[in-house]
Amino acid sequence: GTPDLPETVSYLRTLPEAECFELLAVANVGRVGFQSPSGVQIIPLNYRLGADHQLFMKTVPGSAVAQLAEIDAPVAFEVDYHADDFQIAWSVLMNGTISRLDEAATAAYQELRRPPVPWAGSASSLPVRFVPRTVSGRGLHRTRPD
Repeated sequence: GTPDLPETVSYLRTLPEAECFELLAVANVGRVGFQSPSGVQIIPLNYRLGADHQLFMKTVPGSAVAQLAEIDAPVAFEVDYHADDFQIAWSVLMNGTISRLDEAATAAYQELRRPPVPWAGSASSLPVRFVPRTVSGRGLHRTRPD
């Protein structure tokens, strides 16, 4: 290593799906990625994990995310975290569908302990959900040898 940086050992591991959902339950900001006519777009959204591994978010009616939800669009959703000292970091990437709430999803949304708090404030009045089809995660742990 370089003289001004202490030596570290990094461990990168694949996260089991159950651990991915445990991490998703404690985070609250993710990014939805989708193909648009002008290329790939990535939009940050506040979310909450609900029953049956559904992720719920609120968006502005008429927004790009609302339009995707209208057509049950295939999207990617990514959530990550890193500690301030970068000793611990993780990332969960999902592919699935974003959609409006049906009756069952509306019931699950109403059971959330805390609803999602959207970035755009009260303008974000339309609840939508993301249902993952695939889930993959990676975790990084760095240690300094003693």
